[in-house]
Amino acid sequence: MRDMSSSHHRFTAPKLAELGVQIGSSLVSDALDAAGLRQQTLAPGYVPLIADQVLVGYAFPVRVEATDEIPDVPYVGLLRALDAIGPGEVWVGASGGFRHASLWGELLSTACMAAGAAGAVVDGYARDRNAIRRLGFPVMCRGADPRDINGRGEVVEHRVAVEVDGVTIAAGDLVVGDDDGVVIVPESFVDEVVSAAVEKSRREGQFRQAVSRGVPPSEAFKTFGVL
Repeated sequence: MRDMSSSHHRFTAPKLAELGVQIGSSLVSDALDAAGLRQQTLAPGYVPLIADQVLVGYAFPVRVEATDEIPDVPYVGLLRALDAIGPGEVWVGASGGFRHASLWGELLSTACMAAGAAGAVVDGYARDRNAIRRLGFPVMCRGADPRDINGRGEVVEHRVAVEVDGVTIAAGDLVVGDDDGVVIVPESFVDEVVSAAVEKSRREGQFRQAVSRGVPPSEAFKTFGVL
């Protein structure tokens, strides 16, 4: 049976998709800065497999550990996590520096799409990337590696707090990723930060229109307070 722990999330999957049109990682990063949360951005280097795609969803953290033993039964922890992810959630694969194989692939994407998940952010590599692009499933990763995780890495926990690039990510935090990078909004700040990001997007539109009409940028900044 699928774990429905995500049912308490405020934003439905359609609303998360709508937010993906309204906001992006830069706007959310600015809103986090304004809230005094200046260390919520993952390190540069995460690349979306589909350009211009914005990933917005609730964190489903997954912890991976390196291993050099081929198990008698493969993928036990991985399958448990795939069975548990829910609608609107983002698989966040925390590798602890694991770089010996791919952490993501086409079949994982297919399974997560069937569960209604919003996407995946993996602290490592993905394979089957052309197939994932054809699926249209949002995935952000550090690069490509054809090697399978079996016998090289094990999923040991899911829906637990993890640390990636010095950022603590807990289940229920909001994940926003796009061509500019990945930011994490702590669950208790989601309403405040999302509202601020949407409002800044509105004011940026006003700034853009004003400057296009010939208003000096300095005057537009005084009026709308964004740059």
